[in-house]
Amino acid sequence: MKRVLITGAQGLLGKEIAKVFCGAGFDVRETDLDELDVTDLTACHEAVSYIRPQIVIHCAAYTAVDRAESEERAAFILNEKGTRNVAAVCQKSGALVVTFGTDYVFDGTLGRPYREEDQVHPLSVYGKSKLAAEEALRESGCEHLLVRTQWLYGLGGKNFIATILDKARKGDALKVASDQTGCPTFTRDLAAAVLRLTEAGARGTVHFSNEGETSWFELARFAIEREGLSGVTLLPAATRDLPYPAPRPVYSVLDKEKYRRITGDSPRTWEEAAEEFLSVISAGGAV
Repeated sequence: MKRVLITGAQGLLGKEIAKVFCGAGFDVRETDLDELDVTDLTACHEAVSYIRPQIVIHCAAYTAVDRAESEERAAFILNEKGTRNVAAVCQKSGALVVTFGTDYVFDGTLGRPYREEDQVHPLSVYGKSKLAAEEALRESGCEHLLVRTQWLYGLGGKNFIATILDKARKGDALKVASDQTGCPTFTRDLAAAVLRLTEAGARGTVHFSNEGETSWFELARFAIEREGLSGVTLLPAATRDLPYPAPRPVYSVLDKEKYRRITGDSPRTWEEAAEEFLSVISAGGAV
């Protein structure tokens, strides 16, 4: 039985990773900030030395895209330094590091789905901090799997779909960006993909999201219509007219061909995944 150490295990993705790997028979050890501060190199060394994992799934990250514009130091400390520490300790112990990247390392000007080897050019502080984390991972020389993903939502935490539905039910008028194109990704599907990639022996950088593409506006409309909410004022808006400090890529869909080749699996469409998410929360599942 392989032992897996998860950082950021109480986060949106960490919770799903823990469920999926536990269900697959791994010996899963969950840590969050109270148990392991990844920005502390000594703490990382002690945790890995004590637990002795074969795999470290590093989910701890700074993810507040807009707040990062005014908290650059905090974003880089958690994303770059935290990843550098985890990678350095695992390079010495021989553990595999699995961690996560973002479509925000791209500038959105390519006009087609981004492949793993495409030129990176982040526009925001958040994107730059995540690119720095990627570089720290590679520079460490540790055995690693970096899964770039995008537009995450899931159970057990704050996410775009739940926020939109909450505001719609309150009768708030909604203005949502219609000029950004990407693909929503259900954390349940991402966690299952990570298990498949790990079991297939994948290394290096691999892209994963659900299949298809949409805008934030169309995603909001999809959720509102599926929940049968009527009388909702939902308006398309240009990103420049919304109160978002961080610049975002216009088109950042991820190409999943490498994932398909490695695993033999094809991601389900974002609509199918979102339907499942909505059915779970409609039945009283945790959001």
